[in-house]
Amino acid sequence: MKNKVGILSITLILTIIVFSISTYMQKQLIDYEPKISCLVVNQDIEANQKLEEEMFVSKEIPVSLISTVQVISGFSEIEGLYAKDDIYKSQIAMKKQFDTKENLSIYEAENGKEKISIKIQNAENGVSYAIKPNSFVNIYSTVRNDYAKNFLMDNERLSIGDEYDGYTVIKLIDSVRVLGAFNIDGIEVNGYEDGIIDSIMIAVTPDEAKQINLLRDIASFNITGISNQYVEDEEV
Repeated sequence: MKNKVGILSITLILTIIVFSISTYMQKQLIDYEPKISCLVVNQDIEANQKLEEEMFVSKEIPVSLISTVQVISGFSEIEGLYAKDDIYKSQIAMKKQFDTKENLSIYEAENGKEKISIKIQNAENGVSYAIKPNSFVNIYSTVRNDYAKNFLMDNERLSIGDEYDGYTVIKLIDSVRVLGAFNIDGIEVNGYEDGIIDSIMIAVTPDEAKQINLLRDIASFNITGISNQYVEDEEV
């Protein structure tokens, strides 16, 4: 009799254990949610910053969290792109957050130089139509003689042109590459249909930038194109 009771007890215990395991497994299957591998930002990224692989880490994310967005599974999908806006650490990287340098109008300058915009006086003449990004130009300023003399006392290296009708022409910069050209509405000019160039963006040394800024209120700026000098667009 005792043996029967013992066998029944063991059987009951085993039944409870099997039932518990089965219930747990069924619950796990019910609660299971598929996951997808995607990139997550592991540091803050500033707007217009070029993307680097170390800015991201790959993580498994439940599909329900990203079902309505287009995520990125690998860095190769966004290599060479730039951030449209500020992106913060721990955010899931989405394709809509990034674009090309050209579409975002990002103009990179060489190391040691800074970007500066110049409104040009001779926009209405034919030379402006020939100026495009990566064209090379000379930049001149036209200044009243009395202002020019005072300005040139501290900037002797600048080239001085002819004095005419009370004004002096100063050659500020020789052979500088144009990063971007824009019409009066600030829209980039890439052809005749975009209108006449009103201003250009260039990269200059700190000294050159200082000279240009000192002349803004007292001079007008003009450019001349340099024939047969053109380089392919490249990262600098």
